[in-house]
Amino acid sequence: MHPIETLPDAMLQAHGPIAEKFLQQGLKTFHEACRWTKNLPYAANSNNEDSSILFEEGYGSCTTKHGAIARLAQEHSLPVHKNLGFYRLNDEIVTGVNALLQPYDLDFIPQIHCFLVYEDCRVDLTEGNCNGKNKTIEDYDFVIQVAPDLSHAQHQAYYLEFLRRYGAFSPQLATLSDNTVMYLLAACDRQLKYQCSILVDALGLGQPA
Repeated sequence: MHPIETLPDAMLQAHGPIAEKFLQQGLKTFHEACRWTKNLPYAANSNNEDSSILFEEGYGSCTTKHGAIARLAQEHSLPVHKNLGFYRLNDEIVTGVNALLQPYDLDFIPQIHCFLVYEDCRVDLTEGNCNGKNKTIEDYDFVIQVAPDLSHAQHQAYYLEFLRRYGAFSPQLATLSDNTVMYLLAACDRQLKYQCSILVDALGLGQPA
């Protein structure tokens, strides 16, 4: 991943609702908005369909952090876009996942992470956050550009579309029903949150209310 400074910069203007929210934080440039967003605590929001929720709740996930900045870029005509990356989730990424996958004879389960893309540069605003992952994800099997905010149905449709392609990597995965895969994903998400809570406690950071 690349640093925020590889993204184009601009003075913030009140060109739209998301820009006004960043300006209300006393931020003056696009880079300042990126750094402010990156420094917000990492946690799943109560609603991922509107990234402006991170201003209300004071924290965000990869979905809302990158969604808010992608919207800000749109309002300033900056060529910075939110992308979805599909990767293979296992213990290397989140400790404890392999134990959930073993009963299904899986070495991994496809998962989605999002980040910003500008030309050939990728910027992850959750890199360094206490997010439960053992490392920053660098390797993706598939990457697609998407709108800053997606509905739950749109997000799930993207996942299921690319899930089909993973059958070439894992014939065993192809034998599972969509419902089973979604059940496993939910279990892996709970494990991620558990790992995140361990890191938060170890670092004495406290958790969002």
